[in-house]
Formats: sequence, C-alpha cells, structure tokens
Amino acid sequence: MKSLKELQESFQQGILAGDDAILAEVNDSGKEERKVLFGVYRNAYVVRLAEILADDYEQVHGYLGDQGFARLVKAYIAANPSDQRSARWFGRHLPAFVKKSAAFAKHPEVAELASLEKALADAFDGPDAEPLSIEKLAALAPEAWPHLVLQPNPTAIRLTFTTNAADIWTALKNETAPPKPQHLPEPQAIVVWRQDFMARFRPLSPEEAMMWNEAAKGVRFGVLCEMVATFAGEDEAELRAASYLKDWVDMGMLAGFAAH
Repeated sequence: MKSLKELQESFQQGILAGDDAILAEVNDSGKEERKVLFGVYRNAYVVRLAEILADDYEQVHGYLGDQGFARLVKAYIAANPSDQRSARWFGRHLPAFVKKSAAFAKHPEVAELASLEKALADAFDGPDAEPLSIEKLAALAPEAWPHLVLQPNPTAIRLTFTTNAADIWTALKNETAPPKPQHLPEPQAIVVWRQDFMARFRPLSPEEAMMWNEAAKGVRFGVLCEMVATFAGEDEAELRAASYLKDWVDMGMLAGFAAH
C-alpha cells in the first residue's frame, strides 16, 4: 500500500505530466469510469492556470481575442508547467515564450505587449521606497549639483520596443480600438515604475533615454549635462537635463541621490 506522500506525488504527476499511474489508486464510481473522474481534476487545473494568465495578461487577451489567447495559453501551459507555489509567478515566462514562438514571428507587438504587462505587474510588486522630493533637491548647495548621483526608484524597469505596443496597450486599457501594429522607425525607450500604489509607464525621447540609462549607471549629474549637450547640442543643454530631472522627480521615478 502506498504512503500518503507517494499518493500525493503520483497524483501530482497525474495532473502535471499526464501520468496515468494514479488511476490504479482510484476506483470507478457507479456512474463514471476512473479516467473520466480524474480528468475532472486535470481539466480544472488547466482551466485555473488559464484564468491566471488571463488576469496577468488582460490586454494580450483583449488583443488576441478569446480563441487566439486560448491557443497561446494551451501552448504555454504545455511548455511551462507550474513550478512555483505562488500562482503569481506562473506567467513570468510568457513574454519570452511569445517572442520565440513561430506563431508570432510576424507579430512582434504581441511579445512586447506581454513584456509591458509583465513589467507593470513586477513594478507593482516591487520594493517600497520613499520617492525623492523636489524640496530635498532644492535644499542642495549649487556646488553639490555636479556631483549628484541619482538613484532610480527600485521598481523602475527599462524596456525597449520596436513596435507601437505601448500605444496598443493604452488603447486596449481605455477600451478603444487599438491602432494597427507598426514597426517603429527607431526603437522606443520606456520606463515602467510604481507611483502612489499604481504601476505606470512612460515613453522616453532618445535624449531622455540616454540620460536615464547613464544616470542609472551612476554617472554624476554634471557629466550627464555634458552628455546631453553632446547628444543634441549645447544650446539649453543644462535646461533640458534639469527638465528631465524635474519630470522624474514629479513622477516618483527617483528614490534619492548620493553626492560624490
């Protein structure tokens, strides 16, 4: 007779791997065969995973429609059995899965749409941090500014899109018809972060993206201003850099600074 642990492991294999060995431990009922009875558990498991993915990737679902999303879910579940206790992490591989899938080779916007939804969820669940205030910056002595090293909000995630997936997501979120997918002439930089208990994202201009990327590496503010001047001209370079900085502070994209 099998132990409880052995029965549990056999039951799990029956659900996750389709192993029918557990059927030897199940009795037929007066109305149905054991294979059909156990199939209820298998089907319920798959249905529950599909519900989790639909919740985590609501806009992907809306974009693909019920049938298209169902096909994606079926393929994903088969390739990525649940391996975490928390359902929160089951869909974490979906963007990479879509990106590698031949079925979406001509639709890169789907993988980017999934990447944006995952980043928003990850930012929402990210670590807490007190955002940098404009008052704290204003209190700095003028000679300290060139030495500032800005610290991004710990929930901040940088994405780079080649399609208009961000516009598609926004339209779907607003329950309006999404624009047709387009391949962008230049890659689009996006920052995702959490502000006031809400996950947000913001497209960045090429110059602002350059400054954000370098700031995140620990480049001092004085050097950032020089890089902005080199990137798009010296005229009002310091003003442009200060404007980006103010936007980041106003939107809670920064958590603090250090002086070096």
